[in-house]
Amino acid sequence: MKTPSERIAHAIENCGKKASVLARECGLSAARISQLAQGSGGLKAENLFQFARATGFSPHWLAEGVEPRLEGQEASQYATIPQYTAKGAAGRGHANDHVEVRGGLMFKREWLIKMGLKEENLKAFYNTGLSMYPTLAEEDILLLDESQRHPLNGKIYAIRRQNGEISIKRLVHTMTNGWIIRSDNSDKRHYPDELASEHEIEGLEIIGRIVWHGGVL
Repeated sequence: MKTPSERIAHAIENCGKKASVLARECGLSAARISQLAQGSGGLKAENLFQFARATGFSPHWLAEGVEPRLEGQEASQYATIPQYTAKGAAGRGHANDHVEVRGGLMFKREWLIKMGLKEENLKAFYNTGLSMYPTLAEEDILLLDESQRHPLNGKIYAIRRQNGEISIKRLVHTMTNGWIIRSDNSDKRHYPDELASEHEIEGLEIIGRIVWHGGVL
């Protein structure tokens, strides 16, 4: 059985929130969240319930290991989608050659079924850059469906460029049977759109479609 410190670290790793966001919601410092994520120490009683609400884990499980570990729900109702350290560039950026899995995001299986998504096809990672703003903001969490690689008009995709960069762009089919690799940001001086023929689109390495995003308001 996990120790209380191990359960707290597990909750941090699997709640899908950045340390700074979790710290704000729990009334703790980001440094303290980082320590807890390493399995160092525990929580005072006054912080435990705030932490439980912020992470979605049961305070009874966190403190005593009593199931169910998810507050008010059975764990079997949720799918944990792996979250990767690599970032998709909505602007300029490069994929990390050494990609690590760091915990995951939990989604209701009922919602995944409703959306026609299969958990084995899904990955989560952070967005970086502002080329897709205001649709996607810096550090938004993106949910990628790797099974959806065929370009559809108006949808947003993760594209691996020849230089290894992963860019997040909207693909728009034009009336002349060409495509626009579009940045949603209206500042076209810094974030210009790209024109592409059908042949060029077919040559793109589309990793998958972005099917959900989440971020701080």
